[in-house]
Amino acid sequence: MSNLKSLKELNLANCEKVLDIPGFECIKSLTRLYMSGCRACSLTVKRRLSKVFLRNMRNLSIPGSKIPDWFSQEEVSYSERRNLEIKAVIICAVVSVDHRIPDDLRDEIPSLPALQARMSKANAPLCVNTLDLRGVPKTDEDQIHLCRYTDSYPLVSRLKDGYKLAVTAPNPPIMQGSAEEVWRSSGL
Repeated sequence: MSNLKSLKELNLANCEKVLDIPGFECIKSLTRLYMSGCRACSLTVKRRLSKVFLRNMRNLSIPGSKIPDWFSQEEVSYSERRNLEIKAVIICAVVSVDHRIPDDLRDEIPSLPALQARMSKANAPLCVNTLDLRGVPKTDEDQIHLCRYTDSYPLVSRLKDGYKLAVTAPNPPIMQGSAEEVWRSSGL
């Protein structure tokens, strides 16, 4: 793996037998890592995730149920700061799919259209992005999903003083067993 200098995406979703990824920490170009349902090596990989590594991540999914404390689990109100431009918005959610609820779409698409990042002003929606929750796990266990939106996304570039950001589930749900049972907690 350490020789893969330009690798951008690594999808190990549901690879239950992978125990380790030697050379993983040497991949500096990785922006998307999907490990949902890949419990065997997730602890080893988590230990190797540095802040510098996470700074480059656009999407990350790993087994787990704890959102880091530095995320707010409430709606966030944005306030502009003089001479500081916002570079990105990071959203973290704990997701669990209830596989007992049948849905034909779940096996056809690689992602869960279950959560949305919503920008609003005075409760009027201004921008809605569906979170890219790829690597649908074959397990009902909790999975942590992290999505980073850079300043090229309207969710970030259009932010103004007093606008609010929240993570919401679409109503009605797009997939059965996703939006209603999926979303446990989220953070911005």
